[in-house]
Order: sequence, then C-alpha cells, then structure tokens
Amino acid sequence: MTDDTDAQSIVRAESWTELQDLVTAEMWMPDISRHRSPYVFRGVPHVDHTLETSINRFVGESGKWNFEPLLLRNFAQYAADEIDESQSIWHLLSIAQHYGLPTRLLDWSFSPLVAAYFATRTGDTDHDGAIWAVDYRQLHADLPDSYQSVLEMTETHMLDTHLLSNVTLDDEPRESGPDDAGSGLTRTLDDVTRIDELWQELWAPDEGSEDEYVVFFRPPAIDDRIANQSAVFSFQSDPRLLLDQWLADHPDCYRKIVIPGERKLEFRDKLDQMNVNHRTLFPDLEGLATWLKQYYQPQSGE
Repeated sequence: MTDDTDAQSIVRAESWTELQDLVTAEMWMPDISRHRSPYVFRGVPHVDHTLETSINRFVGESGKWNFEPLLLRNFAQYAADEIDESQSIWHLLSIAQHYGLPTRLLDWSFSPLVAAYFATRTGDTDHDGAIWAVDYRQLHADLPDSYQSVLEMTETHMLDTHLLSNVTLDDEPRESGPDDAGSGLTRTLDDVTRIDELWQELWAPDEGSEDEYVVFFRPPAIDDRIANQSAVFSFQSDPRLLLDQWLADHPDCYRKIVIPGERKLEFRDKLDQMNVNHRTLFPDLEGLATWLKQYYQPQSGE
C-alpha cells in the first residue's frame, strides 16, 4: 500500500459539523431501505495509539503465547461461581475481556458518538485523538467458510457469541432434538472444556499462515455498560496481529477520523449535552464521579 492510499483513509474533523458528516457517511443501505451504518467505531485519545490487543501487550517480547489459553482456563476455573453461563468459549472470552483479562479482543461500538467520547474523554488538548471506523460487512465477506456458512444461514452480517459457538463446533458431533428443526444451530457440547484444544487447533500463532482474518461480534449483555456503549468486540485469528497495520493493507475497509486536540473539550461538552458522557456509558458511582469532575472542572480563560 502506498502513502497516498493511506492518506485517503485518514480524514480530519475540523469542526463539530464536519465530525457529524464524517461519522454518518455511507449509512444508507438500499438492500433494506434503512439508514444503518456498516461501520463499527473505536475512539482513541491519541492519534498515534495502535490497535494493539491486551494479550499482545501482556506477552510482549517473551513469546509466551501459550499464556493466552492458560489465563482463560484459570479464569474459567476461578470465576465459575460468578458466571451464570459458560457453555461457550466466546461467552467466556467476552466476560474475560470485559473484566480486564488479557485477550485478543478489542472494544468497539456501533455508535460513532460513543467512540467520539472515548477519543475526547481525557480532555487532553495537546494531542489529537482519533476515531477508527471499520466496515465489518466488507471484512466479513472474506471470512473463512465456517463463518460464512453461519452468516448466510442466519442472513446477517454481524455475529454474536451464540452464532460463533456454531462456527467453533462446526466439525464437532452434536445431539439433535426438537429444537434443531433443520436450523443447524443447536449445539450441546461444552466447548469451554476444550480451551486448550481449540487454541491449539484454531488460534495458536502460526508462522506459515497467511490466512489472517478479523471477526466482529456482539458480546452478551453482561451489564449495563455493554448495552449503553453499544458494544462490539473484534477477534483476530492471530494474537500477534496489530490491527492498524493489518487494516493498512485493506484501505477500502476503514477510515481514521482525526479529532484535533484543540477541539476535544468542545466536542466532549457537545457529546455531554447529547447525553453521551461517562455517567451514561459507565452507569455506576465511578461513572457518576468521573462525569461530575469533567462537568465542573475549571477551564483557564482565553
């Protein structure tokens, strides 16, 4: 990819109006005659922040990628009394990500305004922020056949933890019953017990593999934060993948909207007026306290 192509994927929102135009572009979907964006969004407070997963940062230069299933397996063991539903490794991954365990997942949102908040939340005017907008429809069109079959069967473009369970167990025996009804979507195998096996078969780093892919999916509504933030997770086939570098080779599938540092406080205040703030996105006492500090923080005069 050339620098010119990269430049075409990066745009700058110099005003609030321009930001609205950029994040709502390409929303009309003629196949359903509705305004529904094919993009998911992620806000970062510093324009140079990479799209690096927490497991990548955790492993670092050690090369101990086998820590990934080790962490997840022990999380499942010790959190057994706290997790109501753990029959899917995708459900378990979502819970682990939500509570801060290093995983290969990244947080995204269906809402560009939520992403804009996370790009401006610190109020750091010395550095530009950014919103990553990724066209999941285009990326999902290139997924392996096991994912494609589930997407086609359900006539959707976005996966969730239940649908992903059917991808994971695609080659596994299953018990049929009245609920099957020809859907092919009922699975009874507890794949959480297969964490190490699944990791070795499907997700272990492979030096010779060129079939890298990224999947976006809706996590379960674990708590109000998931719902209020219109949360989406991304999952990448290789934990070593730096998603921003990978996207650079797919320039038609993303935009990076730069938010000037000097506009951060203005944009954050306007988002607050639209009820997109720390209090609504983190509906607990910590969220309320953070919102109050932002709302009443004195600003130096011009």
